[in-house]
Amino acid sequence: MPERTQLTQQDEALRQTRLDDTVRDGLRLIADSLAHTHPDRLMTTTDRQTEALITANATHPRNTDAAVELERQLLRRMPFVDGHVVTRGEYALWLHKTSWGA
Repeated sequence: MPERTQLTQQDEALRQTRLDDTVRDGLRLIADSLAHTHPDRLMTTTDRQTEALITANATHPRNTDAAVELERQLLRRMPFVDGHVVTRGEYALWLHKTSWGA
């Protein structure tokens, strides 16, 4: 039997569901980290990018491609902080709210 190279619609739907679950869990991990580590400090763009990178690499330590995709998906769903004065604790609340819709 030849190898399949194209994902069926069901395979792709399952892959997306698993990715969505991982993204939801990742957003919640980041929110918990922000809420428990200096929650009164201002949230910065660098914090946003760093938290996504750390979470992606911790979730997929041996699979670089999966870590890069997870980081991309996390950043896609994490609200931008440019122009907003928001603490890490407040941003954690934003992420918890975002995670329920991810």
